[in-house]
Amino acid sequence: MQISRLKYSQFNESYGIFCSFLPRLSDRDGLYPTFCRILRGGNTIAHTHFEPELFYIVSGCGLMTIDDETEKVYAGDLIRIPSLSSHKLKNIGIEDLIFLSVYSEDTETPLLPTSVIITSAPPTPNGPLHLGHISGPYLASDILARYLRLRSLNVYSHSGTDDHQNYIHEKANSLRIAPENFRKQMRSRIQNGFATMRITFNEFIEPKTDSDYQNKILDFAQRAIELKVIEKEFVELPYCTYCDETLIDSRINGSCPFCKEASHGICENCGIVVPPYDLKNATCSRCNSPADKKTFSVYTFELNKYLPAIQKELSQLSLCPRLQDLIKHARSMNHLKILLTYPDISGQGLTLPGSNQILHAWFEMAAHYEQFALNQTFWVHCFGFDNSFYYLLFIPALLRAISPQAKLPNAVITNDFLQLEGLKFSTSRKHAVWADEFSGNIDHLRMYLSFYRPSIFASDFSNEKFQHFSLDLEKQLQHLNQRAQIVAKQKLERVSPQKIIDCNRITRDMEFFLSPTHFDLRRASRQLFSLIDLTLQAKRTGSSERLMLHTLATLMSPFMPKESKNLFDSLEENSPIWVKDWSKIYAII
Repeated sequence: MQISRLKYSQFNESYGIFCSFLPRLSDRDGLYPTFCRILRGGNTIAHTHFEPELFYIVSGCGLMTIDDETEKVYAGDLIRIPSLSSHKLKNIGIEDLIFLSVYSEDTETPLLPTSVIITSAPPTPNGPLHLGHISGPYLASDILARYLRLRSLNVYSHSGTDDHQNYIHEKANSLRIAPENFRKQMRSRIQNGFATMRITFNEFIEPKTDSDYQNKILDFAQRAIELKVIEKEFVELPYCTYCDETLIDSRINGSCPFCKEASHGICENCGIVVPPYDLKNATCSRCNSPADKKTFSVYTFELNKYLPAIQKELSQLSLCPRLQDLIKHARSMNHLKILLTYPDISGQGLTLPGSNQILHAWFEMAAHYEQFALNQTFWVHCFGFDNSFYYLLFIPALLRAISPQAKLPNAVITNDFLQLEGLKFSTSRKHAVWADEFSGNIDHLRMYLSFYRPSIFASDFSNEKFQHFSLDLEKQLQHLNQRAQIVAKQKLERVSPQKIIDCNRITRDMEFFLSPTHFDLRRASRQLFSLIDLTLQAKRTGSSERLMLHTLATLMSPFMPKESKNLFDSLEENSPIWVKDWSKIYAII
């Protein structure tokens, strides 16, 4: 027991006021209580720190400022100051303002909403899914959905195929397959790939066959025209005289006017999107002829005009430096138009009524996401860097231009590219590992792709490296299941307080890294491996060992659902329930 009786002589000047610090018991205490006095007319220096803090006003009255908010406070008030918030307290009374400050170095985990919508960028059915696709939006969205359901949230996950991209038509033609038959085959393989990887959605739409979906898109286009958000103008589009077709997206090869890398309009290197007429050295992707020009009347969207309307919300998203640079680059461009319609004889896309114009697939995407932008439910969107320009800039700006109530996603989960054996995944070179044909341990693969997720930088998948990874993990899990079968037969006893602390701390870290606003699969998976190591190294002490195995089986559930069930079966436990404080389940010594 430690009791401190404070005297005025024990107060020292700190933060512009007088403070008395309790003697410390360890090098890094769990709590830091401080008794404070602010003289009449005085105030604390405005300051910021990473620790969350509480002020309890003992006597007097003051003016509390936290960031941009200021409010009067009185004796008996308890004030919570979030991490990294600028704060200042001023004495506005006629006597000393006395308060108790308590802060902790423990990380705060974000408050979860009660309901969440998770959307994942739709895959284009011009080929099956490979592991590069899986490692991006889809595994991330599935692990997040599983975790949030484990936390008893109402979760609705959504995706579908991107059926109206002209990449489908071009690929089908190159294989001499009827485009619609090819699209159906690839959609089936995509769905089989998700099933193989244990990735599920509440809804997986098929735009090509959904009349309600198509009517929704056309209604959106009509509203955009009536509101004059999109404008009709004459432009010179790249054209292949030999093939007699407009060169858009998959039909055009060129180079980015900014970074000079190869581009079809979306630059995978710098991320900037330009209309086809701005590509350099444009050629027809089918016959390689240099592009001619032909004038057409089309609809365009002046992106620069509407970017300021979404800037504040963009700044509130957690984005990697590469995406911040992309946004900065886009904002610096003086003339940034997005092509929304174009003439096309393939019949691949949706035709704007009363014209021969095809709606561009990304305009269609904006129309579809309007339902989520106008929904008050917490919205998380998952996508790759190559589509970030559309998802972060074009779609939000267009939706905001049409409806002031349209919001950006509350959180975004982005990824860079996964390479295969040091090279880019390539269908044409048959350099790929297809999701629906993968024959290894799926749970181990989910864990491997989480551990090496290309979240900020590109990462690599190596089959040899994965085999070693899987073999080591298999040995560890076999041993843990054997131990679980033993401790399941033992009588429950009180457990070591240190084991409770270990399990609670790792659980807390997982809550932080799996929260939608701070989602980080790489760091979350590393926490899971830390717990595996701790459990393997722990002394065989009955209930303490059971506690660690029980914690591990729970935290494994979003990552390795089958392996988690195996461990629960070995422990003779029911399905996982998230536990914030393991001392509520296991009694302490």
